Amino acid sequence: MQSDTLLSVIVPFYNVAGYLPQLLHSIEMQLIERVQVVLVCDGASDGSLELANHHIAASAMPQLYLLLSQQNAGVSVARNNGIKHATGDYIGFIDADDLMLPGYIQAVLDVIHKHQPDLIELGFKRFTDSGALNDAKPRYLHRSSGWLTKDKAVTEVFKVNQWFPWLRVYRKKMVSDFQFPAGIAFCEDVMAIPALYQAAERLYHLRLPLYGYREHQASASFNVKAEHQQQLQNFFTRLQQQQAYPSLRPLWRHILLFHLAYLLFKLQLDNKDLHSFPDKLDQHFKALIRRCWWLPHFSIRKKLQLAFAPYFFNKSRTKS
Repeated sequence: MQSDTLLSVIVPFYNVAGYLPQLLHSIEMQLIERVQVVLVCDGASDGSLELANHHIAASAMPQLYLLLSQQNAGVSVARNNGIKHATGDYIGFIDADDLMLPGYIQAVLDVIHKHQPDLIELGFKRFTDSGALNDAKPRYLHRSSGWLTKDKAVTEVFKVNQWFPWLRVYRKKMVSDFQFPAGIAFCEDVMAIPALYQAAERLYHLRLPLYGYREHQASASFNVKAEHQQQLQNFFTRLQQQQAYPSLRPLWRHILLFHLAYLLFKLQLDNKDLHSFPDKLDQHFKALIRRCWWLPHFSIRKKLQLAFAPYFFNKSRTKS
């Protein structure tokens, strides 16, 4: 791998043999010099590693790929492993069941060449069938394109609450120690990505749909286990007590806490094994509402649901 790599794209994968070839093809079709593709096999047992090896061997530019293999340790450790070995000035992420849409690499490199921002934000499309991608609606974090004013832009990002790692490309020197939390399998992005916004001073919004996000029942958002909920609740408590992100601006902390609280509330409703709303969580919600009832970013309905979480919890159980 040459030493003048501008962009490293990190792709962790685990048992995605049904999707990986399509993703690798979408990358190969636009791969050019000064780009590195870091593939990290997280202990896959379904032939995904063999598919990756085969793809690299057949590539027109195999020297632009770096294939790493580790024992199964989760997506956070795999991403961290990729970051450690990445040689690019900028780091991007792709999930192995998604797609790199046409123009991704050239558009990102153009921004890097012309502007050298700390953080680049991308547009994306959601899809279930790749055949419908052309007609899928483009989605963006901001209405404007180009340079962003940090305070306003970051507030908008916290309000939108979309922390997908693949929505950003960041300058590695900006946060050389950036890591995802090991052992976290749900919402690991919200526990990591805000750190990039704290560090970034120059934000650039590339308002083009450059990423294809595949929605399917096997994705993490459809499979939330009890231990994952507990990890999220622990992070919520640490964030509320300013142990997590201790220097985060109060407004951003309150917005993030509100989003997390509402997610935890919905997860409790969906947990059919739970017969009463947890007292500790109810206390946290009430304390949060007292602090941020004034925030204009959330509906009164959501604020009332959090303020009287046990009542709405019991009401949902009565209906079911």
